[in-house]
Formats: sequence, structure tokens, C-alpha cells
Amino acid sequence: MAEKKTKKKIENETAKEMEELVKELPGDEEVILDLNVNPEGDDKIPLDPETGLDPKKLESELNDLKDLVQGEIDKMMEENPDSDWKEIVKEAKEGKANRGKGKDAKLCECCGENEVEDDEIYCPECLETMRHYPFVWWKILIPILAIALVILSFSYFAISFPVYQETVSANKLAKAGKLNSALAAYDKINAEIKVTDENFGNRYLKYQIAINDSLGIDAYENLNDFIDKHFTGSDLKKFYNKSVREEKAKIESYQKLYDVFSDAYGASKNYAEFIEEFDNRLKDKDFDKAQVYYYKYYAANILGEDISVMRENVEKIREVDPNAKSLYLPLLAEISLNDQKYDDMLKYANELSKFNSESPYVYLYRAIAYRLQGDLDNANKACDTGLKIDSTNTLLNYQKAVVCLLKDKQSEAYSYACTAYEKADTANSYLAAASLYSLCAQLEGKTEVNEAIIEEVSQYGYGFANEVQQVIDGELTIKDLFTKGKGDFTWG
Repeated sequence: MAEKKTKKKIENETAKEMEELVKELPGDEEVILDLNVNPEGDDKIPLDPETGLDPKKLESELNDLKDLVQGEIDKMMEENPDSDWKEIVKEAKEGKANRGKGKDAKLCECCGENEVEDDEIYCPECLETMRHYPFVWWKILIPILAIALVILSFSYFAISFPVYQETVSANKLAKAGKLNSALAAYDKINAEIKVTDENFGNRYLKYQIAINDSLGIDAYENLNDFIDKHFTGSDLKKFYNKSVREEKAKIESYQKLYDVFSDAYGASKNYAEFIEEFDNRLKDKDFDKAQVYYYKYYAANILGEDISVMRENVEKIREVDPNAKSLYLPLLAEISLNDQKYDDMLKYANELSKFNSESPYVYLYRAIAYRLQGDLDNANKACDTGLKIDSTNTLLNYQKAVVCLLKDKQSEAYSYACTAYEKADTANSYLAAASLYSLCAQLEGKTEVNEAIIEEVSQYGYGFANEVQQVIDGELTIKDLFTKGKGDFTWG
């Protein structure tokens, strides 16, 4: 009887040690192992109510677990044949505690977190997940289909890529302050799209509208034609073209405001009367405030108002619309010229250059400021730089001709004065260029050319500035004319 108790006690101790060993095996899942199962009779295995597994299936899985445990025990016993059972259990426990602490630990290729044996690829957790969620064969088609779509999209994109690439380049020019070059680049894009007859949407068109708007009122005429060409009546009404409609309305508002200005100016004898008439006509009407102050400045200028009044109106433009740099910076430079503040002229020209380095006004006011400061070399450089950007600009050709006269280069002055005259696009620039062209023609002895100029100008009911004849008669020197006072022809 004592012998049986001793044997029973040993079996119980062995069972407990086996359970402890199982707990120390690799893996974090709990292993359920009943070492007291009677292999000859009791096949009723209690089910976990949360799993709902079939008893036979559960038994099969338990047997697999037993085999796994046995295999691990056999492996440890083979590696340590002389070790005590408790030492083996202890080593297994320590091994589990030190998992992942080694520098060369091999991790599961699926989760990248759990450690696996050298001859394994996946950890038990990932293997279990794969078993319950096997890979579906048709999912192989997903990456293949994705690759096919990418190839198809690239083949289509290759056709359109030059246009998109050139659009990016044009936008870079605009951001760099080279607005004229940006528009020239877009003109090339427009021509390419017209030839290919492809639909690239209208975003690239809106970019061009934004650039033209930045150029200010000088670009309104071209901008209006651009909108009419690319946005028909039906297109303009679409909800996504709201910004284009607003730009169109802005241009039309400017044109209507000119009519209001003309009526107020015609009904006024001085600036005070003009302001009263102008403001009365603007009541209950919604016009762009920057444009309103521009016309007030313009009225102050042509009605001979004090420079302080002109400057006040221009500062108002800057206040209500800080982005209208193409409008108020040239005006501030012009006011500084009239006030003989040449350093201020250079300051405003530099500010304008940061916004639009290709604006002719940048080089115009630099040339005038340097010339009136007696720095003909820098004045000449400013003219040359501006003419490289736009060789046909009447204002820059005019200034270049003046600088050439001051440098005693009459032949070159005549050539630039001719271009200024032929390219004049406003009444003021035409009259000034005509007077300069006549002066240069007479200094060069080109009598027939001078007579042709006189005849053409007289047809419009105009005449030359008095200084032309004064220089020819020797009453006024070219140096005094172009370096003293306002440094230019005077009228009236």
C-alpha cells in the first residue's frame, strides 16, 4: 500500500512538472493539457463554451499540442542527457524570460515583433492567423491589376506630360517675379494645346488670368479678350468658374468707372468740384476702391493739384489693396520724380522689381533717377537691361535715346527715338516721342524725316514741345534740358 502511494505521489509530481514545463515553452498562448486523460475510456472532452468546437476536432488539436510538448521535451533531453528534470524546467523558464533580449534574435517576418527559432520564419501567433485567414487566390490579381493601371496611366500621361511640365515651368517663372516670361511660356502652351486639340481642363487658363490680374489695369484689355476667347457664355456661368466671372466683373467695373470719372471731370472746374461730383455719382454703387482712388489721383494730376494730394490718394490705393503693387508702386515713383526725390524713386523701383522684375517701370524709373543724379552709366545700364526684356517698349527706347544724346551719340539716339515714336501707344508717350524724334532728326540733318513727323503730328492737331526749337536755335543745351528741373520736355 505504501508502495502504491509512493508511485502515485511521483506521478503527481511529474504531472505538475510537466504542466510547469508547458508554461515555459515558446509562445504566449495558454496551452491546455490534461495529463490525466484515460486513453482507454473517457473520450468526453469538456468544451469551451466560447469556441463551440467539435469534440473530435478539439481532441485532435490537443493531441497535436501534446506531440508538440513531447517533441520539445525530447529535444531538451537530447541536448542535456545528464541534466536533472528540474534543471531543464528552470532553463526553459529562463530562456523564455530572456526572449528578444539577444542582439541577434531572429524576428517573425510577418509581424516583425515576436522572436522565432533559427529554422522558423513565422511566429505561432502569425501562423494561427494565417490558418484562420488563408490567402484568397483571386487577391493575386489586385497587384497585377494595379500595375496594369499604372502602366496605362503612364502611357496616357506620357502624351500629356510636356504640357504639364511646361505649365510647372511657367508657374515657376511667375513665382520668381518674371510675369512677362510666364505669360510668354503660357502662350506656347496655348498653341500646343490648340494643335493637339486635347482637353487639359481650365486650371492652366486660370493661372494666366491670375498673372494678368497681377499686372494691373495695363493688362485689362488683353485679359478681357483672353476671357472672352477661352470662356464662352455657358462656360462662364458654371460654378467652378466663379473666379473668372469675378475677374470679368472687375474689368467691366473699371470700364464703367471710367465713364463716371469722365462725367465728373467734365462737370468740374477744379479738383474740389471734381471730388464732389465724383463721390455723388458713386453713391449706392459698388466699385473697386483701389480703382476709385486711382481716378482721384489721376484727376489731381491733370488738374494741377498739390503733390501731397496725389500721394495721399496713392497711399489709399496701397491701404485698400496691398496686392495692387503694379498700380501704386509706379505711381509713387512718379510722384517722387515730380518731387525730385530720386532716392525714393530707386526705392520704389526696387520694390516693384521684387514683385515683377520684368516690369518696364522698374528700368524706366531707375534710368530717370540715375540720369537726374548725373550717373549716366547706371542710367544706360538700366535702359539696356529693360530693353533686353522688351526691345519695343516706347518708354525705354525714349530714355535710351535721351541717354545717348547726353553721351553725344546722336546717331544712336536717332535710332532709339524712331522706335519710341513708332511704338507709342498713348497720347502722352506719342507727343513726347514725336518731339524727341523731331529733335534727333534735325540734329542728324534728316530734313525729310522731320517734315514727315511734323505733318503727321499736325494731322492730330498737336505740335512739338517748345524745347525742341530752343535746342535747335542754341537757346537751350541738351544737358540743361535733360538733367535739370524735371529733366524732360514741358507742355503748356
